[in-house]
Amino acid sequence: MFAIGGSLAAARKGQGLTPSDVERLTCLRGRYIAALEDDDFTALPGRTYARAFVRTYSATLGLDANSFVDEFDAQWPEPVEEEAPAPMIRAPRPRLGRRIVALALVAAATVGIVAWVTTAKQNTLPSLTPPPAAHALPPPARSHVLAASHTSAPRASPLVISATNGTCWLLVRRGGASGAILFQGILAQGKTVRFTQHVWVRFGAPWNVQVHRGTKVPAGLAVTSPVNLSL
Repeated sequence: MFAIGGSLAAARKGQGLTPSDVERLTCLRGRYIAALEDDDFTALPGRTYARAFVRTYSATLGLDANSFVDEFDAQWPEPVEEEAPAPMIRAPRPRLGRRIVALALVAAATVGIVAWVTTAKQNTLPSLTPPPAAHALPPPARSHVLAASHTSAPRASPLVISATNGTCWLLVRRGGASGAILFQGILAQGKTVRFTQHVWVRFGAPWNVQVHRGTKVPAGLAVTSPVNLSL
């Protein structure tokens, strides 16, 4: 085991970088950088963010990000949820044999009575001559129904995010701020990511990216601080 925060701080100082330099390179806030170097992970917004910040910080300094993430998982394991006990199911009570036999006898007696009454009526009623057959009517004319042609709805244009002016840390979730994570990390300059569905995006450095969905360019990116947008 090794100290995550001390190793990050030593690597930063060894490269002659200040916390402000790291803030600019990683797009992380200064208080988060200080919390990482102090091993104060409780000051970060949740375990998922803390784990991602450790990976981003170590990768930016050129360190083995996987080793730092593994060390974080060893020191701060993910809590295990206890399984709820399975509900007890009572077996149905067997039905009484006498009741079944009694119901069967009643049903048999009822069938016999109905059959006897039906036979007696058939023997006493006179035979009736069936009425003459009605003239057959011509079948109705078939109506021709034209099937409406189904036209497929046009596919929505993908959301395109390009790091044109520099690097930018991104957090992309499906549907909204609590949706599944689709992308998380640093988008290097010259790189592009695309998403076809509706997404929620956290831009660490919105001034370094260009965003569009088809011909539409979303508003809200002309800022000088991190911003959240639903696109």
